[in-house]
Amino acid sequence: MKLDDIDKKLIMCLQEDFPLVLRPFQELGKRISLGEEEVMRRILSLKAAGIIKRIGPVHDSQNLGFKRTLVGMLVADEHLEKTVCVINSFSEVTHNYLRRDDAFNLWFTLICSTKKRITAILKEIKQKSGVTTIISLPTVKTIKIRTVFKV
Repeated sequence: MKLDDIDKKLIMCLQEDFPLVLRPFQELGKRISLGEEEVMRRILSLKAAGIIKRIGPVHDSQNLGFKRTLVGMLVADEHLEKTVCVINSFSEVTHNYLRRDDAFNLWFTLICSTKKRITAILKEIKQKSGVTTIISLPTVKTIKIRTVFKV
């Protein structure tokens, strides 16, 4: 998809200053000289093209009392698809990605209400996937950076 200047402005507004008002898309339209319906049409188009994943809040799970861990697994190529499906079946999984340049080739993050829930999910993933080589790296300290993708 080729982005025009209006799409680029819209993406920047979505990243940096989403309006917290009753009609946010109308407000975004005012900022970039578009009608509310055109803003929503463009957002849907950008989402369909895979440029936008979602629009929504980002919560600080740690301040809400949740537990987080980064998990690495060593998964044989012939078991990747099945294992990914098992992992992605849990709503507590926030990211899942493949790395070919590491001993652990499949990585994902879990955010759960308790450590006990993390343990239960990891046990179930092992059972359902058959993968035995797994490492869990619980969050010790969070270091946040602000990321804005210039378009």
